[in-house]
Amino acid sequence: MHSVPYDQLIQPLPRYCFKALYYKAINSLMRGVGRWSTGIDLGYRYGFDSGVMLEYVYCNQAQGRYGIGVWLDRLYLNAPGWVGIRQRGELVREELKALAREKARNKSGPVKIVDLACGGGRYVLEALRDLSDLDVQAILRDYRVENVCCAQTLAQDMGIQAIIEQADAFSDDDLALILKEQPDIVVVSGLHEIIDNDGLVARHLRQIAAILGQGGSLLLTIQPEHPQLEFIARVLPSHTGRMWVMRLRPCELTRRWVEEAGLYFVGKKMENKGIFGVIRVDKLV
Repeated sequence: MHSVPYDQLIQPLPRYCFKALYYKAINSLMRGVGRWSTGIDLGYRYGFDSGVMLEYVYCNQAQGRYGIGVWLDRLYLNAPGWVGIRQRGELVREELKALAREKARNKSGPVKIVDLACGGGRYVLEALRDLSDLDVQAILRDYRVENVCCAQTLAQDMGIQAIIEQADAFSDDDLALILKEQPDIVVVSGLHEIIDNDGLVARHLRQIAAILGQGGSLLLTIQPEHPQLEFIARVLPSHTGRMWVMRLRPCELTRRWVEEAGLYFVGKKMENKGIFGVIRVDKLV
């Protein structure tokens, strides 16, 4: 699948070229009648890459103003990227459940799970619900207050006990508070995909290696491809207010950074469109 290079996507198109006029027209439609779709409206309010948006996508219940709004919302929720996101969530949930049971078999005491950027927290909380027979201690963190509130509400609705708090996944000070926990499992889902700075992502993997307990594991999502890359970059704003320009990264690059951080790459699983995947990384004893 051919992708437009990141360096081209961050540059504006020539003002009067056909592609610029096309995306200008799409922008007008999306910001006008498109906002009759509840999902599209949420995207413009919070950012299309926000935790609030992802929680709406996970729920996958079309809503909107009038019949046309519901119809537009269904088209929106059926976009290839959002279908892949839902499949990614299922992958993370199932991998987390299997990994937690593996850790429980091989240790005494609680299995400690930390999600460094939980968004709405649904995939981890659903896994915790299915792990109710295990002794599990979970900490879910996010730096956006609306995501923390969403995760807290969902946990309460599901009857799940977990620490859910506001924190910056990249902050040395915030991560230091996790160090004493020596987590058995760290989850980083959907975070690195919205970070365009390669150096920051590589550094983050070294930070995670420092807080993981010996024999601990990292579940990390990757995005090596996306069929709507340019449409998203030209039309949809991110949570920062800037356009949502994604930097795709091949799995081989992430693997190199993981190994440079002193971690062991165990393997990967991709959803069926090959857009998103989940890799497991271990900190060897």
